[in-house]
Amino acid sequence: MFSADAPDRALLREGWRKLLPRAIADPLNPHSWRGGRGHGVSALVMPQAPAQPGWDPLNEAHPAARCLEWRSARLGNHRRVWIYTTGEAVDPQTRPLAILLDGQFWAESMPVWSPLAALTREGRLPPAVYLLIDAIDNQRRGVELPCHRDFWLAVQEELLPLVHGYAPFSDRPDRTVVAGQSFGGLAAMFAALNWPQRFGCVLSQSGSYWWPHRDGRGTGFIGEQLRQGEVSAAGLRVWLEAGQREPIIFRANQVLLAQLTTTQQTIFWRQVDGGMMRFAGAAG
Repeated sequence: MFSADAPDRALLREGWRKLLPRAIADPLNPHSWRGGRGHGVSALVMPQAPAQPGWDPLNEAHPAARCLEWRSARLGNHRRVWIYTTGEAVDPQTRPLAILLDGQFWAESMPVWSPLAALTREGRLPPAVYLLIDAIDNQRRGVELPCHRDFWLAVQEELLPLVHGYAPFSDRPDRTVVAGQSFGGLAAMFAALNWPQRFGCVLSQSGSYWWPHRDGRGTGFIGEQLRQGEVSAAGLRVWLEAGQREPIIFRANQVLLAQLTTTQQTIFWRQVDGGMMRFAGAAG
């Protein structure tokens, strides 16, 4: 129970956490999936909601994705990765590469195959190679995605050569995008800032730029890297997006935006009236 006064945010968060185990997804809602913590989620789409290109209809014919097992010597673990190609490229070596973090979600819970194929057929996306990387589990995700150098070295030294053998793609940074949400958005930005010669484009949705300060106080790790001049965003293409109803993440993204706009690079900023929701992420 909360009073009519503005509730303490920590108490509000804890209240919702206690209610979450009792929550159920609408069994009659066709727009349902499993959330990041394994709970059922249902989407509510109002009549005047923005269009979501490619997602309706979802059952159009599309090429099959290839699922491989990546055994990493550097990381000492193994996981699934998915390779998906769209369209017909004149020279496969010039195809853009898009790396999607939390790949198991986009492969299984909310599959992107049909939307990507549809958007490519419509000419909204170029023929490309998509690489979806499984996070393994929440514990490993919390280690590897927040600014983890070995993870990105393993991606470059082990995974990309493996994938290239199945589906050739361009090695140009301006034709390589890393996309992620929450810790995935943080990881995407970290990769581009620290290896701009390989990762030149970032799609960050609700990036956790507060990390490692969960309370949102103090400068996050990436913000400190930029402030100290250890990395530069010059030359990168960045899509930065956050929801106004996720206050810690929203403030951290605004702080990062201010830092990024001091350098010469292309940056797109979008704020949405919502929180960190995969359904909204798909629309982005």
